[in-house]
Amino acid sequence: MAWFVLARALFITAVGYSAFQLHPLSAGEVPNVLFGFVLGVVIVLFELRLKNTSVTHMLGALLGGAIGLGAAKTIGAAMYWANLSDGKVVFLHSIILLSLPYLGLVLGARRGEWLEPANLVGLFRTAGPRKRYRILDTRSSSTGASPTSAKPVLSTAPW
Repeated sequence: MAWFVLARALFITAVGYSAFQLHPLSAGEVPNVLFGFVLGVVIVLFELRLKNTSVTHMLGALLGGAIGLGAAKTIGAAMYWANLSDGKVVFLHSIILLSLPYLGLVLGARRGEWLEPANLVGLFRTAGPRKRYRILDTRSSSTGASPTSAKPVLSTAPW
């Protein structure tokens, strides 16, 4: 457990140092470092919440987010003719770029059970009824024959 605490502390320190070097806020150095530390703590808390999430749900979220990002990029590329100097068009473009990956991420995470191996195998099975063959054991028949003299018979009856 001490290893994970050390790794998380180093991560939070690295994010704080990165904020110190890159100045994401226009304020001084202290607010930037505090911003970096708070952001690092938020990321670690998010990681702790993901600890109980199944792998299939995380994979579903990853695939859904990637599909949403691809769709947003395609729509954005289709809007090449739009006037990017207009604030309304830029806002529409940013909403598309933010909402589609988010929706894909959420829907993919909710439907993560579709990626379980049993469900994936079920996609490739035929939808018809399964044939069941039964072997009739006639050794204990009512005719009084001994079990050693009776022979099993393969039935082709539909029941």
